[in-house]
Amino acid sequence: MLKKPPHLAHRKKSRMTLMLVPNDAKKIRQFTCPTWLPGILSGVLVLTLTLLSVSTARFSNQLENTQQALIAEKITVAELTEENRRHQQEIVTLTDQFHEIDGRLSMLSELENKVLHMVGLETDSSGEETLTETGEDPTGSEEDYFSRQFLLVTRSSDSRSQGPVYDTYEVDVAHLSELIESQTTSMTQLVDDVEKQLDYLDAQPNQWPASGRISSRFGYRVSPTNRRRTEFHQGLDIANSSGTSIAAAGSGIVTYSGYNGGYGRMIIISHGYGYTSVYAHNSQNLVEVGDRVEKGDLIGRMGRTGRATGSHLHFEVRVHGDPVDPLTILQ
Repeated sequence: MLKKPPHLAHRKKSRMTLMLVPNDAKKIRQFTCPTWLPGILSGVLVLTLTLLSVSTARFSNQLENTQQALIAEKITVAELTEENRRHQQEIVTLTDQFHEIDGRLSMLSELENKVLHMVGLETDSSGEETLTETGEDPTGSEEDYFSRQFLLVTRSSDSRSQGPVYDTYEVDVAHLSELIESQTTSMTQLVDDVEKQLDYLDAQPNQWPASGRISSRFGYRVSPTNRRRTEFHQGLDIANSSGTSIAAAGSGIVTYSGYNGGYGRMIIISHGYGYTSVYAHNSQNLVEVGDRVEKGDLIGRMGRTGRATGSHLHFEVRVHGDPVDPLTILQ
């Protein structure tokens, strides 16, 4: 039988004993393990801790990167939110501006309709002026030249603009506001001018004052009461039956109503603008001094008072006090 070498024969196996002593005097537990096992376990623990540290470091780095990305996203969201808020405010501002412009366009349209109504015209759907009796818009549409111009300006600016759309709109709104302001001023002035012109036309004594035949014209003639004498006739004689209505040839103020020698019963109306009209030989005056009369109003009745050979109206028109041929003024 073989024997072990001397250096191995005296060598004993190394072992470790782990004892667990409880506090309550219970049975003591002990565990025995080889001496190399704690080293291995320690190595495994160190390796595990090392791997865990590396993993934790990598996770911490990823977490930090994620947090930074989240912060960047939050900043982006905040910027977008602020930009959206700014755009919303711009939309509100633009809406207010467009409402203001719409109101000014409506005012401008009213001025335009007023002018057209004053002259008895209106625009149809084709944009041409038409004569109406009621003065109402046959199409019922309020779209006008300025609304179309705004659309054209907006589209052209959009096609040329290299910047934000809102900047383009601001330019368009400013341009349109200037256009509306200019046109409103012009239209207001036009209304004033038309009113003055209409007042002038209404005051001008150009309406025939009575119906009948012309029995004597303006200029030199043989005197109807003295056939041997020539005289200058300052007016126009319109003959008709006694009691025929006499109308004001133009709007104005009655400055004389009474009996005046050879003129008989006479009415004088001052129309302004230098015009005065005379109505003589009346059988009856129906207005008094100071009365305001409109063109076409009944002011008297035809007769043969004063120096007259028959029933007629002697009608004169004077410009700045000088008699003129009524036929050059009457319509």
